Amino acid sequence: MALQFTERWDQYGVIAELAARLKDVSPQFGKTALQKLVFILQEVYNVPCGYEYTLYNYGPYSGDLAGDLSFFASLDGVNIQWNQKFGFKILPGVKSDHFRQRAQNFLSKYSDAIAQVINHFGRMTAKELELRSTIIYVYKEYVYKRTAIVKDNLISQVKGIKPHFSVPEITAAIERLIELKILALDS
Repeated sequence: MALQFTERWDQYGVIAELAARLKDVSPQFGKTALQKLVFILQEVYNVPCGYEYTLYNYGPYSGDLAGDLSFFASLDGVNIQWNQKFGFKILPGVKSDHFRQRAQNFLSKYSDAIAQVINHFGRMTAKELELRSTIIYVYKEYVYKRTAIVKDNLISQVKGIKPHFSVPEITAAIERLIELKILALDS
């Protein structure tokens, strides 16, 4: 069997791009926020990042993205810092610009989508992103199954998955996602 290498320039470029653009925007751009923002990029804005997600403790999670982040940090593409109070923080690494340049075609093609994600979600905490990405995940399941998407059912299902969020918090997040035209409910 021949050994085969797959370069992941586009994936590393997205991580580097988010780290650079969110450095002075995000109150908490760490591992959880990265997971949620890439999920939203991929599932809402159709940016082909190539990650598969499952629903996990803090919402949608990709083991491949977690692995790419760790490996990318070992290449000095990003710098992952630990803070006792705020958790992990992802910052551009010394080679971040190199990786952004390698992925320039991909990043240019999806620049508007990346800008929209940062504009709509970049200032949110990991907890706020956890709720919104979970809502989007559940919504996408309804769409995939071609099931009617009723607001009360969506609220109820998200509340069952995320009991630490209140119904008013879930409702407000759903309404904002509707305003952004990310969700379209049947009633």
